[in-house]
Amino acid sequence: MKLLELDNPREAIAIGCRLLKLFGLGRDERFKLVYWLQCVAYLAFSIVPRLLVEIEDMVALMRLIAELVFVVYLCLQIMALYCRRRQLYRLVDMLQQCIDIPYSEQIESFLIRSNVKINQSSAAYARFFMCVYVLYCTMSPLASGFVYIRNQRNATGVQEDLYDLDIRYNPLHYSIYAGLIFVLSAISSLSLCTKDVIDIAAIKTVTLVFGIVTMQIRDLHEQITQERLNRVIKSHRNALSCATQLEQALNLSVLFQFASCSAIWCLMLFYILLMGLDSRVLSVVLLLVIVSIETYAYCMLGSQLTTQGEDLLMALQQLSWYDQPVPIQRQILLMIRRSQTPLILRAGKLFSANVVQFGDIVQKSYSFFLVLKNVF
Repeated sequence: MKLLELDNPREAIAIGCRLLKLFGLGRDERFKLVYWLQCVAYLAFSIVPRLLVEIEDMVALMRLIAELVFVVYLCLQIMALYCRRRQLYRLVDMLQQCIDIPYSEQIESFLIRSNVKINQSSAAYARFFMCVYVLYCTMSPLASGFVYIRNQRNATGVQEDLYDLDIRYNPLHYSIYAGLIFVLSAISSLSLCTKDVIDIAAIKTVTLVFGIVTMQIRDLHEQITQERLNRVIKSHRNALSCATQLEQALNLSVLFQFASCSAIWCLMLFYILLMGLDSRVLSVVLLLVIVSIETYAYCMLGSQLTTQGEDLLMALQQLSWYDQPVPIQRQILLMIRRSQTPLILRAGKLFSANVVQFGDIVQKSYSFFLVLKNVF
């Protein structure tokens, strides 16, 4: 597929930018008709029908709330993509400038190999979403057809309506319903895939840029000259700017991710407490698995970014700066001072995205679940 093929091995976040454009959020400032049509369809046929559902008992209420949390999370992420698209494209441009700088042969080889690997993993992730969507579109009608035939024979089944469509007993109404579900699934899959691909690729690429600067610093051990040091200082300044832009572009998305993960953990545990382990909890468990994997990916990559910043600081401290002329000593010490601030991916400037924080989310969610358990 041309969309997922990498034409230029030095292109930064190539797959993510293509998916963002496919979603209707290109670089131009024209009215995003495709994007807003998807937003309206998602709101009208995913969120509003759930708000109109009649609640029969506590179990149905908890299930509905868990599903609402997930669809609202998706809706917020869709809106966040629109709000932060300028920051994302600005970050892509800054990363592209860092990648286009000429480096030594060893660093050049490492850069191209790592960037190709990032884009290949993005393409593989997009193909996985595509396969899951095709499988869902294939299996869902087959399973529903079997249920319809069975219910026609024994007159069983639960009546569920969508805007007065009899989706349980009328084949035409169900066909309309299935078409809407396939469209909503496509919008959800594309938005989730786009958000994950571009965010994860952005964190990986910024980490790569800091890795390149670290390699440049270690090459200075052989000979520190003003010309070589100037190149390193420029690369270091560009990398710090990319890290700042990364936080501005992702803090809103990561904040939604943390809040949704915590809420779905609490609701799912409480739902299982009420229902027990049976087939009806599978959909809620699936929501939890999806959000938990995404949240852990952000936290793991945030930890890797912090570790790479520490490696860069260590490389600077290991330079024999004390044997150099005073002007070079001052420049190196200034770089060390600027690198002493930890590289941290933050969620809404409130939380740090790292593996320890993910453990805290799970622990606090369980504590809140215990409170719900005692109240109800």
